[in-house]
Amino acid sequence: MVSNPSGTALTLKVFVKIVQVLRSSLCSRVAWAFVCLHTGIFFVALHQMGPPSRVAAEFWDSVKGADWSILAGRPFHLTYEPGIVKALIFADIPAMLLAGTSDLIVSPLTRLVHIGTYEASYIAAAEIFVAGTLQWLAIGRFTEFLWSGMNFSKTPA
Repeated sequence: MVSNPSGTALTLKVFVKIVQVLRSSLCSRVAWAFVCLHTGIFFVALHQMGPPSRVAAEFWDSVKGADWSILAGRPFHLTYEPGIVKALIFADIPAMLLAGTSDLIVSPLTRLVHIGTYEASYIAAAEIFVAGTLQWLAIGRFTEFLWSGMNFSKTPA
């Protein structure tokens, strides 16, 4: 099979661009402010969901077709969650789609190692948190980029 040098060059250019965007995002103060805000809201939302419950996870394992799930060891049903949890879920939908693709790799590994629902729910919450953090890092960098092009003079023109 003959390799395509132009395809390799294009892949390298895309990879270099992704690294450049990631570096600029990590240097952005606005991006870090968004990340800190997201982190605070994430942990407040987890606290609002109530305490972790191994009993609920064991019950969920025993009941097939349950209409709720386990997230970070806590029972989760979007309809009955507080407003801050709903807001976080809707704001992080793009990140959750990204976490869902990584879950396609992680989920079989958790089954292979025989990790229970309770422990796996923490792995899923960590995936959602990391993906959401990356999302808000990118949004913060983009916001800073937009603000840098605006003229914020104090005197009217």
